[in-house]
Amino acid sequence: MTRIDELRILVPVDVSEAEPPPLDVLDHLGAVEVVLLGYFPVPDQAEPALLRDQYGPTATDRLDAVADEHGHPAEVLVFTHDREATIDRIADEYDCDTVLTAGSSTVVDRVLVPLRGDVNLDRILAVVADLLLAGNETATLFHSVPEGANPTQGELLLMGAVDRLVEYGVERDRVDWRLSQGGDPQTDIVELGAAYDLVVLGETDPSLRERIMGDVLSAIVDALEVPALIVRDVE
Repeated sequence: MTRIDELRILVPVDVSEAEPPPLDVLDHLGAVEVVLLGYFPVPDQAEPALLRDQYGPTATDRLDAVADEHGHPAEVLVFTHDREATIDRIADEYDCDTVLTAGSSTVVDRVLVPLRGDVNLDRILAVVADLLLAGNETATLFHSVPEGANPTQGELLLMGAVDRLVEYGVERDRVDWRLSQGGDPQTDIVELGAAYDLVVLGETDPSLRERIMGDVLSAIVDALEVPALIVRDVE
């Protein structure tokens, strides 16, 4: 199985806001490379260049302050009409494996990993393995089975995923799995995620604009109080 050589995380930060988002989780993710994207939302009727002239120094200072607190990662400042498209473009430009959304966790001890099937599974497990091998976290793999469906396939998916993490070198006692039957997957993830420090989600649609900000993932990320690490499907 192929490991990701160096996990690279894109962290979007709204630099139009004076108060930076809580990013303490960055200091607990082990050996990862961070790209800090400072974006300044521009109204449709305004010109990005004009707002950059007006707010550029302030936005730069705010982005620098966030970088100073988290190990001086690479910084990118963009004044944009389209936040989602900017995240997509910068993630591609910097070859980022994941995108991190802010949350309230100050430590990362327990990681929840919802799995929907084979889609993007290899990359999700590679990212989880990198995180676990770089620290002392434990992970719970989770799958939701629709009402009336045979749970056997879900159980096989989860047990197989555990085996693959062990093949990567993760100790088996650091990984467990949970299967839910008959519930709403979105609700299950949000409710279960409250007991964890980080939720690792996988994107599946053709673009980050749809994958990260689309209906399902967007609703989950917005409802979570803990950070979400969204694994890009870039194969």
